[in-house]
Amino acid sequence: MSERPTRSRPSPFWTTSKAAAAALVAIAVAGAASQTAWRLARDPLRPALWIGLYRAAAKAEPAEVAFVRAFELGAPIRSPLLEAEGDQEWEIALDGRVVAKGSGPGALRFDLPGLAKGRHEVAAFVTHPAGLASIRLRLGDRSGKGTGVVTGRGWMADDDASRIRDRGLEEARYRAMVWGRPPLSSWSASSVTRSLSWNGGSSIDVESSRIPSRAEAQ
Repeated sequence: MSERPTRSRPSPFWTTSKAAAAALVAIAVAGAASQTAWRLARDPLRPALWIGLYRAAAKAEPAEVAFVRAFELGAPIRSPLLEAEGDQEWEIALDGRVVAKGSGPGALRFDLPGLAKGRHEVAAFVTHPAGLASIRLRLGDRSGKGTGVVTGRGWMADDDASRIRDRGLEEARYRAMVWGRPPLSSWSASSVTRSLSWNGGSSIDVESSRIPSRAEAQ
C-alpha cells in the first residue's frame, strides 16, 4: 500500500513576512501617490510643463532659444493673468509685444490688458550659458474661467531666436521638447543627452524633429 505524499505547509513566519512585505509595498505606493498629489496641489503653474530645445541643450554652449505657440480664443479674456518661470533669463511677448521679463525658476505673475476673441501668438525668449534654456508658463483669465494656453506638447522652438522675434511662428523650425522636473540648471548637457530619449511620443532626434519653414518648403 503506497503512501500519499504530504504537502509541506508554509511556516507562520513566512506567511507573516509576506503579508508584512505586501503591506509595506502598499504603504510605499500610497505614500508616493499622496506626495505627488501634494506637489501638484502646491504647483502654482499646473498643468504647465517645462519645455526646452534638445538641439541647444546637447551643444552645452551659450544659447538664446525662442519658443512660440498660436492659440485661438473662443471668447474674450477680460482680465488676463500670465504666470511664468524660466531657466535662466527670459522675456515673453504676446502678439509681438513684450509683456513680461524675469530670471531663474520661481513663478512670477503679470496682469495683462484684455485679450480679444480670435487668434493670438505667444512667444518666449530664453538665454542660458549652457544651452538649457527652458520656460514654463500659463496664460488665462484671472478668475480661472475660460481657456488660455500653457507650455507643453505642441510648442515650436528655434535656436536662432531672431527668426521668431522677427517673423513669428511660421519661421520656427523645431518642435519644443517637454523636459522633466525643475531646476534644470543642475543637469549637465551630457546627462540630458543620455537620459532624454523620449518626448511624449515625439522624436527628439534633431533632423526628424525639424519642420521646414514656409520659405524652405516653397
